[in-house]
Amino acid sequence: MKLDSIYPYLMPGLISADWEPVSVNLGHGIYATLFEDNEGEKGIVHKTVSPDDIASSEYTAAQLHDRALDNLVRSVQNGDVAIQMAGKPGGEFNFLLFTQHPRACACLRLPNLYQLAFEYLQVVEICACVPQRESLVVMPARTAEYRQSMVRKLREIEADARRPISFELFNVTESGISPRQGE
Repeated sequence: MKLDSIYPYLMPGLISADWEPVSVNLGHGIYATLFEDNEGEKGIVHKTVSPDDIASSEYTAAQLHDRALDNLVRSVQNGDVAIQMAGKPGGEFNFLLFTQHPRACACLRLPNLYQLAFEYLQVVEICACVPQRESLVVMPARTAEYRQSMVRKLREIEADARRPISFELFNVTESGISPRQGE
C-alpha cells in the first residue's frame, strides 16, 4: 500500500459489517472508506482498501484516514478537483460545486471546507449535499424552502448518476460536518 495514493471515498452504506471498524460514519447512512488510487493508461485505477489490507499493514484505520485526508487536501490544492462557483453571493441561487473527479464527493471531509465555502459564499450558515461520487454541492443554508428547492433541482440533474450517494444535507461548520436533521 502506497501512503501517498490513499484517499477517502464516500459510500452510501457499508460493503458489509466487517467494514464498519475501518470506515468513518458521516451520518445519513454515508461512510468514508479508503481507496488506493494509481494512475494507469486509462486514468485513475481505484483499489478498495479492505479491512484485511488495513489489518496486514503497519497502520491503524484512523492513521490511514488521516493520511487520506492529507492526500485529499493536496489533490484539491493541485487542482485535481474542479471547484466552481455558481451565482453570486446573496444572489437568488448560489452554490459551490466540487466536480469533474471521483474524489469530488470526498471533499465533504476537507478540514478547511467551511473556510473555503465561506470565502466563496460569504455566509455563515452553510450546508452541503453529496448527490454522487463526482459532485459535492456546498450552499448557503438560508431557509428551508431554499434548501428544499436546491435538493429538488439536484434530484433532477443527478437522476441518472452512475454512483449515487445521497440527497440528504450536512451542516458545514468551522468544527466540521454533521448530518442536518429535519429537512
